[in-house]
Amino acid sequence: MMKPMGSILNANSEIFKRIEKIKQETIKDPEISAFIGANHVTEQMIDNDLSVLQEYKDSSIMCQDCASYGQCKNFVPGHTPELYIENNHIKIRHLPCPSKLAYDEEQKMKQFITAIHMPKDVLNAKLADIYLDDKTRIDIVRRAGMVCRDIAKGVDTKGMYIHGPFGTGKSFILGAIANELKERHIYTTLMYFPEFIRELKSGFNDGTYTERLNRVKNTPVLMLDDIGAEDLTPWVRDEVLGPILNYRMMNNMPTFFSSNFDFKELSHHLSITKQGAEQTKARRIMERIETLSDEYMLSGKNYRREK
Repeated sequence: MMKPMGSILNANSEIFKRIEKIKQETIKDPEISAFIGANHVTEQMIDNDLSVLQEYKDSSIMCQDCASYGQCKNFVPGHTPELYIENNHIKIRHLPCPSKLAYDEEQKMKQFITAIHMPKDVLNAKLADIYLDDKTRIDIVRRAGMVCRDIAKGVDTKGMYIHGPFGTGKSFILGAIANELKERHIYTTLMYFPEFIRELKSGFNDGTYTERLNRVKNTPVLMLDDIGAEDLTPWVRDEVLGPILNYRMMNNMPTFFSSNFDFKELSHHLSITKQGAEQTKARRIMERIETLSDEYMLSGKNYRREK
């Protein structure tokens, strides 16, 4: 049964009223109003592309309420809308928003540090956060800044061998140097050396041994944290540590160390295995460490115990 013509006209009239109301609400939006005025947008263009203006209005509101890129609710996450005119039509494009750009930069910067079993506080360390409560710490921070500048300039420079008691912040300083280099777009591998040895052993089973070792040998800047704390064997000393250090010494590649041992104590540690004392082989390793780095004693209280 057909509906009376009057009811159809009334229904259409209501639809037109709703559309007109939406149109007026949309063009009153401050940003849309400014766009219309600046681009001489006609009524016909508004009627034809009202849905585009609505999409812009809705996306803009979401951007205003956005807390971060991770909470973006826009149709194209991390992008903000922009209106433009093409062939007498209003169109919309989506450009990366400031939150997205900041997020992308953060992700890019993270790539400059490869961390292997390092705690979060070390990975967030900054040179400005290092306690400067005695002369040795001041000297280390000053030298660290100079080394970072030289590396960024491409100047051949020795790394640092930082040793001292447990908890004085040796690993933290390495992390701070790595972050300083990151800001200068220098790639660094920062690893807890005892755990790296355990991972390297697993490489025999999954076929990744050579790849893991070569990656460490070739990293632009290498930091071996807590050297001397590993379970020393002739294989660790002569087949892992020796080749890494020899390669980096031959290619003048910046290398940093932290340890509880000074040079003399580390030499003794490297000489003692189950096979007995091997002074010559230990000395060979030490010559490479001394060529690659200058020794710095880090004194001070145990900051870790105070936390």
